[in-house]
Amino acid sequence: MCKIGYLGPAGTFTEQAALLVQESCLGEGELVDYRDLPGLIMAVHDGALDLGAAPIENVIEGSVNVTIDMLAHDVDLKIVGEIILPIHQCLAARPGIKKDDILQIVSHPQALAQCRRFLNTQFPGVPVHSANSTAAGAKEARDSSQPVAAIANKRAAEIFGLHVLNENIEDHPNNCTRFVILSRYPVKSTGKDKTSIVFSVNDEPGSLLQALEIFARWSINLTRIESRPMRTRLGQYLFYVDFEGHAEDEEVSRALSLVQTLSSFYKHLGSYPRYQDAMK
Repeated sequence: MCKIGYLGPAGTFTEQAALLVQESCLGEGELVDYRDLPGLIMAVHDGALDLGAAPIENVIEGSVNVTIDMLAHDVDLKIVGEIILPIHQCLAARPGIKKDDILQIVSHPQALAQCRRFLNTQFPGVPVHSANSTAAGAKEARDSSQPVAAIANKRAAEIFGLHVLNENIEDHPNNCTRFVILSRYPVKSTGKDKTSIVFSVNDEPGSLLQALEIFARWSINLTRIESRPMRTRLGQYLFYVDFEGHAEDEEVSRALSLVQTLSSFYKHLGSYPRYQDAMK
């Protein structure tokens, strides 16, 4: 049976993504929760899991750096799918606790940042505390002897017996997170795919421009580009690029060969079905 890992405990948005992966396996997959993202990603790398669902970017807070950094530096894995979920956060606490009683609010750092305006206006001066996940924060609020509230989704509130005090507290209504599905093995082209790579170029005038011009030359549409420190010295960066197409496509294959010749570092992170097309 296929083992599918997610950031736990039950009730996280990552679990929701993993449940969709399980559905694609005709319900045969076994879900396994992990305490933190590094442990989850390494479990796929080491073979303890067949697949892992990991958040990679959020529309408000941007990239989940631990995921993209580990894919570049620490593991040899392939992205084999993506899932985009709407993210709606709630403020929840044990039954009987009112908003005026709350002495602390706990959640995952990304969730806290997504609700920054709500926290600043509704709870000025109330300390916030980071948890490994939104569901872990809900569990902590349930188990605390103090009037602690959690920011989590409604499912987590239900699982841990919390009362929802406020719904949809995220700062932007279009909040969503993109999750990637990780595997040790690549997947074939579907004709409606996306590819992710990471590369670095020499520190010379125009070197990045030369690499990016290759995609324009082959009419390849970039959907994301971002830089991250290369971990060697200040001023050296890796560039993460997502674009339409599969590495097996003729035009994409030629373009990637040219990018490799210009790169001082290059890694193909995976070619996989685009989510909106995979769900049709």
